[in-house]
Amino acid sequence: MIQSLLIYPFRYGNGPDDALPLEDNGDYTRDVGYLNIRNYSTDFESDNFLNNIWYQPEEIFPVDGTPEERQHVFWVPVEKHCFNLAKTLKSLTLEGCLNATTCLSTPPKVTTVERGTSASIYLDNAAYRSFIYDKFNISPVEMESAAVALISYQQRVPFIVIRALSDLAGGGEHSNEVDTFITLAANNSVKAAVEFIKLLSSPERIASSIRI
Repeated sequence: MIQSLLIYPFRYGNGPDDALPLEDNGDYTRDVGYLNIRNYSTDFESDNFLNNIWYQPEEIFPVDGTPEERQHVFWVPVEKHCFNLAKTLKSLTLEGCLNATTCLSTPPKVTTVERGTSASIYLDNAAYRSFIYDKFNISPVEMESAAVALISYQQRVPFIVIRALSDLAGGGEHSNEVDTFITLAANNSVKAAVEFIKLLSSPERIASSIRI
């Protein structure tokens, strides 16, 4: 899980080999990678004043770290045993219809993913959706969970994210489906979360998960 909107818009004319201001102080880095706006222009013969956008890790102060000594983190891992428990929910039946006439084109299912992201943007753009998948292997995109992940990581509290996707982030055939399916997604998310909590209260299932 990452927060993918901590970015550094680069000065026009500078390239990937040019250091970012304050990079030597550890404030910014080119280690994560960048988005070249020019690659998504409709006129590929011209440059773009927006240049490159460099992605940045978050600054954290772990509870078990040295006081006032910052650390940086880009990827925050979920708790392994919780992740193993979540895998057992793949057989859970989810609702696919709002009513007799309004249904998802593909039956919904529970799945686990390698990487997800959240940021303070609502993503409805297929080009950017494809970019973050190709660049970071990110599939689900939402707006809240990275905040929880970062605080949990900083405080060394185990966490896992359970979300239901209401739309295809700009990749659908028609206009964004969120207005239609947001309630269905919320209900399915609650259903999965409730079943997951039941697993947490079962010592047998936890022991089985740890052995995986």
